[in-house]
Amino acid sequence: RVSSPFCGTPSIAPAMAALSVQVEAYAFRQLVAHLQWRTDVQNVDIMNLTGFCRNCLSKWVHAGSKVYGLPMEYDDALERVYGEPYSQYKQKHQKKATEEQMATYKSGEAKHARTDPGPAFVASGVVVAPSGGAGGHSTVCGQECDALPPPAALDLGGATVQARVAVLTCSDRAHRGEYEDKSGPAIAEAVAAFAARNADAGFAASVVQIRVVPDEEGGITEALKEWCEPRCCDVIFTTGGTGFGPRDVTPEATRRLVQRPAEGLARAMAWQTSFQEPHSILSRGVCGITGQGVLIVNLPGNPAAVRQCLSVVLPVLPHALKMLNS
Repeated sequence: RVSSPFCGTPSIAPAMAALSVQVEAYAFRQLVAHLQWRTDVQNVDIMNLTGFCRNCLSKWVHAGSKVYGLPMEYDDALERVYGEPYSQYKQKHQKKATEEQMATYKSGEAKHARTDPGPAFVASGVVVAPSGGAGGHSTVCGQECDALPPPAALDLGGATVQARVAVLTCSDRAHRGEYEDKSGPAIAEAVAAFAARNADAGFAASVVQIRVVPDEEGGITEALKEWCEPRCCDVIFTTGGTGFGPRDVTPEATRRLVQRPAEGLARAMAWQTSFQEPHSILSRGVCGITGQGVLIVNLPGNPAAVRQCLSVVLPVLPHALKMLNS
């Protein structure tokens, strides 16, 4: 019998646990890809065989976003599972259930994913078994998708951290009024929601500036400088202009002011979001600290991508600001 050299090594255990999560995530992505391929299989058929369907899977994704603090709308979760907006999928693939299918559905309701509380994650990560011994384990079917998220687990060591946040949308078309800016408001909404969940932990945040500018390097730099030089904010989130297009110049404008790069933030955002959207690694976004001690974070221009990136940045933001203000 040969024992593994990794067994009992504290520094290896977290890495192995992270790899296990990635393996499980791979299996989930393959399941979703298979369901997206098998558009001939109706939700009611899956429900009749297994007691759950694609909508249940979407609600598990949405529920998981609440457990782990990922800003996500239910429509976003549906699109991840269906591979396209749910309304489009229904129009193209969903058929009206037959009387036989509905009869089977009704007869099997006792085995459907439960609407009463089943096992739930607790702070320690231990799964608590339900009482009563009823079948099924899902807590999502019938769940309101705008239900309040579980309390966050920030530990600020008793300190109070306040964040003044500025939001800069960089977009020619939004500046010209050709379409509504949705990414800037998505940032403000996510910051407010994160602060509300962590108010008891001593974290507070307010959006003190918000602006839309065209994709002009000089204009973007001037807007950032206007906020940084008097230090009227602690962190600036930009959105848009981080891609490969000839007008995507937000990183270049940001580099003019950054004195200490925070490359770990940019790498973490690209790495984590690439599992959901492979094209996210094409973002050239820059993160760094200005001479005035203001943190600037470049986010992509898509509202869903903004929320994904903020799920990486927001949990570490309070500690970052504590260090900047120490």
